[in-house]
Parts: sequence; structure tokens; C-alpha cells
Amino acid sequence: MINPRLLILYYVACWLGGRILLAEDVEGTVVAQELESYTVIAFDFKKETLEIPADVTRIARDTIDRSLATSVPDLLQTEANLYFSTISGSTNVSMRGFGEGSGLRSLILVDGQQLNPSDMGRINWEQIPLDSVESIEVLRGGHNVLYGDRALAGVIKIETRRAAGERLNVEGRVGSFESRQASVSGGVGAENWGVSAGAFHEESDGYRDHSDSESRNYYLTAGRTFQNGDDLDLRVGWGDTDLQYSAGLKHETYKSDPTSSNYEGGEGSHNEYNSSSARYEALREWGSWELFTGYGEDETNWSFGGDSFGKNQQSSYNLKPSARIEMDPVTLVFGTDWIYETLDFTEYLDEAHTMVPGEAELSESRIAPYLLVEYELTDQWTLSAGARYEWIRYKVDYDAYERSQLNPFNETNRGQRPNPFYKNPPDQDPETSFDDVVHEEGMAAEISLNYRVSDDLSVWFGYDRVYRNPVFDERAGYQGYSLAENVNQELEAERGDSYELGFKFLNGAHEFSATAFLLLMENEIIFDGDVEGSNQLGTGLNINLGAVNRYGGDLAYILTHNNWGFSTRLAYVHTEMRAGEGKGYEVPLVPAIHTVSQLWWKPLERLRLNLVHRLNDEYEGGDFDNSEAKIDAYSVYNIQAELECTTHAQVYMSVGNVFDKLYAESGSYGSYYPGDGRSLSVGFKLNF
Repeated sequence: MINPRLLILYYVACWLGGRILLAEDVEGTVVAQELESYTVIAFDFKKETLEIPADVTRIARDTIDRSLATSVPDLLQTEANLYFSTISGSTNVSMRGFGEGSGLRSLILVDGQQLNPSDMGRINWEQIPLDSVESIEVLRGGHNVLYGDRALAGVIKIETRRAAGERLNVEGRVGSFESRQASVSGGVGAENWGVSAGAFHEESDGYRDHSDSESRNYYLTAGRTFQNGDDLDLRVGWGDTDLQYSAGLKHETYKSDPTSSNYEGGEGSHNEYNSSSARYEALREWGSWELFTGYGEDETNWSFGGDSFGKNQQSSYNLKPSARIEMDPVTLVFGTDWIYETLDFTEYLDEAHTMVPGEAELSESRIAPYLLVEYELTDQWTLSAGARYEWIRYKVDYDAYERSQLNPFNETNRGQRPNPFYKNPPDQDPETSFDDVVHEEGMAAEISLNYRVSDDLSVWFGYDRVYRNPVFDERAGYQGYSLAENVNQELEAERGDSYELGFKFLNGAHEFSATAFLLLMENEIIFDGDVEGSNQLGTGLNINLGAVNRYGGDLAYILTHNNWGFSTRLAYVHTEMRAGEGKGYEVPLVPAIHTVSQLWWKPLERLRLNLVHRLNDEYEGGDFDNSEAKIDAYSVYNIQAELECTTHAQVYMSVGNVFDKLYAESGSYGSYYPGDGRSLSVGFKLNF
């Protein structure tokens, strides 16, 4: 167990040491470098970061170029110290100490379009090639008022690039585990319009057996600024992804043969997706207004071998009008989110998809008006307060069919024989079919106070009443596995109270921020496999766990010199169930501490070297009674080198997990999911 006090002292010492080193060089000359100021848009108030009462991390395009990251999760892990866990191809992000289902509490937006699926399925990070991203803003903590129920623990807001002139970018990369990446993107534009497009392809055999992956992504964007200053942005994206699943390993196998897999290679998924969005922004003398609309489709065919096959089709429609009225010293932000999501599920007994034992149609409609008020009490003090109310209608219709009628043939000791009960179409099974409608309501509220102490220092406090509604497969058992109840009418929305206190310091080459938080959850949702059903139903159900405490903090320090720099970020969280049978236990799958530090140096004008260190503390596996062995703590080092050959061409090399550390990215009930071993990749970038 890592001592959190020692780590905090270490990071404070790094900050103080950096101040001293940068204050004067060997000859006593001040060499501090002024940081470029930037505007944060994630809070919907387009202001400097010191005026935002929230924990915000902004990753700009130049940082993306320097990072040599291979994906958005890779970038966020390194540049924002977000914790990711990967289980069988599903990469989940965790903020504020959530373990199982952590991705359900963090909202991911791409140009305003929600990337989160409507169920507990994986997030398709492949939809966001890094060369298409202009900036990413990470908001930690509850932001339900402006962004809805998925923003209980945080928001990741991704903005894509808009061409302002002619550009062409080509990048290629090859590396260990037969990994290959290639992308091409470009754009043309002028002062008031721009069009850009790109294509991305990636494939890898994976570190482990039967962990192959391949993805293709394409996008097209267009933007126009009109004579009156109004702005229109359009985006279309589509692609597909193939994944093989590698199951978790028992501890002995994990230690002796971490590249192995318990699966045979037939387990995996094929995913096809497309999305489109339009955003119109208008500036007026009284303020501004915005209209966003988006549509997304996602189809996943999956297999777990044997007779377990399925197809999941999702669609999402969004209409989000909003306005900001500025009446000095008061600013009003208000709007309404209209969201309609559908999910069609089909279960199959064979790989050819000819025998259908069950199929379901689900839908969810949401209407959520919200209002946020900002009041400038003085030149230094700003008060913000707001509320959101949400009405939800959830509908599920599941049809199960008589299994004895599905197969036209029966297997016997004499071979195949015609099935006398075969029918096409088969009869519906009334005992396992069901339909139901659930109506829900939810409310969020927040109040915050920001104090601008000086030009380079601010202090803020925030309170949020947070909530999250159950998703489709938390509410109903429609995927061929009988639960204790077909539709859980008693499952309540998660609710909690979030308190945050922080400060930010920006001065010359130094950037330092710290946030402390307390999150008191009331109805956290988990799956309990011991709940027994009735009327011949199965066992297991998603339930409200009860009261859970979380407290901790985030520290960040960035030092920027002329030819070298240093950054370090630390997150600490303590979790504890404070009621019920699990009282006093920690929430599983949550490391108490995770950090990332970087040291970069330019020994030559065209050569940049970078050392990255990540550290994760030990944590409980998937057991809620904390009886299983903990997942070991680990440290991983990566090194990177980039050489600028010409103004338009760069080559680079990256070594991941330099010391070939054996570690588990995640673990559940005695199963371990190994992280990648040592890897080498080389690549090039061409920019015109």
C-alpha cells in the first residue's frame, strides 16, 4: 500500500523545487516563460480557467501532436491522469472512484454528440481518431445540471478540427504485436468556411492470444461563418471495428503465462457505426443562442462461442436548444435536452443467425429543461447556481420463443433427424416473454462560488446534487439470461451529494491546481447475483447498493521551460460502503492512488525526448466483501523520442513498459486481465 501522505509531500516538493530551479539559472538570470492564455468552453461560460468554479484539464492540439499517443484513452491517461481499465476489449474510464460500470458515470461528448451507448456496452473510442481532434476538456466532479445524468462523475468534451486553410496530414506507425496504424486527413478553407475529411486504419494481433483487433474510421466536417457572425458546423463519421476477446486468467496462469487466453478465438464482436451532428451558434448583443442536433447508429454482432450469439442495434436522436443571456452582472444559461434512444436486441443459437430464441425492442424518451445563473458579486467574487429536471419514459418489449420449435433437425446417436416440433415462425413463450413501461423523474442542482484572489490565483467551492438513471440492461433482463425480475420496477436512480474545494495557480511557466472532494452516494447501482426470483425466473438483479462514501483529491503541477519541462498529476480516492451487509468495505476495482508524471527535454532544436511514468496503487478485485486477493500495485515507464527532419516531416520512436513490468489492468473475482508487456513502435508524420 502506497502511503498517500508521502506521495502528497513528494508532489508538493516537486512544485517547490520547480519554482526554485526556474526562478533563476546558473548565472542568476530569470528565465520564466509566460504560458499562453486560453479560454475554457466546457463550463458553457467562455472564460479563463481561473474564473471557472470546477476542476478542468484542457488538452490543446499542440499537446496532442507532442504526446505521440495512439488513441484518445492513451492521451487522456497521460495528459489528464484519467484511470482506464480494459476487460475483453472494453475500455472504461473512471473518475471520482467508481469501479464496476464506471463508464456509465462519465459523459463523453464529441462536438456535442454523446458517445456513451444506451446500455452497459463498450464505448467506441475508435470513432475519434486523434488527428481529427482539436481539443479535449476534462471536467471532474458532478456536472448534471448542464450535461444530464451521465455527468455524475465528470465530462470529457472533445472538439474536432475545423479547417481554416489548406492542410494535409499523413501519419504511419508500426510496432510490436504486429500493430499498424495509418491515417490521412486534410482540409481546405478560408476565413469564413472550411471543409475537412480524414481516414484512419488500425490493426493489431494484441499482446495476448486471441486479442486481435482492427478498426477503420472515416469522417467529414464542414463549417461556415456567416456575415452576421453566426456559425454552422456539420460533422459526419462512420466506421467499423473487429475485436477478439481474451478472458481473464487465474492468478497462477497470469504469473506464468500472461499472454495466454482461456478463449479459443471464436469470441469477439463486429461493430459498425455512423453518426452525424449539426451545431448552429449565434452571437447577439444580449448574449448568444445555440441549436444542436445529432443522430447516431451502432450495430454490434457478438459471439461468446458455443450457442451464445447476439446482435445489438442502437440509435440515438438529440435536439438541444440553449441560450445565454448576459445582463451585467448576471448571466443566464438555459435550455432543454430532447433525447430519444432505441435498442433492438436479437439472440441467436447458431453462428449463421437462423435460430432466434428471443428478441427485444427497447426505447427511452427524455425531456430535461435546465437553468444556470452566474452572478458577479464583485470583481473578485462570482456566484453560480442552477437546476435541471428530467422526465423519462422507459419501454421494453421482449418476445421469447419455444426453443423446441427452433431447430428443424434434432441430433441423435444416428445423426440428424427431422424435428417433429419444428415451426417457422415458432410460437411465443408466454411465461418468459414480457413488456412493461417505467416512468422516472430526476433532478440535479448545483451552487458554486469562485474567488479570483489575484491575476494568477483563484479559489473555488462547489456543491452538486448528482444523479444517474439506470440504463437499459440495468433495468431489464432481455438478453437471454433470466434475472430475478424481468423488469425491475424498484430500481431507483443513483443520487448523491458532491462537495468540492479547489484552487488554481497560473504564473509564468508554472501551473498548479489542487481539488479536494467529498461524494456521498445514496443509491449506487450494482449487480447482486444472489437475488432469487419467483415464478420460475432466474437469480441475480441490479440493486441499489445503498450509502457509499468517497473522498479524495486531485493534484497537478506543470513546469514549462524553454527547452525542458516537467508535469505531474496525482489522484487519490478512498471509498467505503457505509450501510448494509457491506458496511465498512471498500468499493472494488478502484485504486486508491494513480499518478502520471512526464519529463521532457530538447537537447537539440529539432529533437524532443520524453519520459512518462505511471503508477497505480493496489486495489480490490470484483468482490464486494473484500475477500479476494488485491490487484498488485505497479509502476510503468515509457520513453519517446521525436526528430523533426524538416519543417514538414517528423519521425518518432516510442517504447512502452520499458522494464517489461507484469501488471494487471483489471481483475474480477479471481480473474486477472494483463496489461501489455514491453512494446516498440516507430512512425512518421507529414504535415503540409
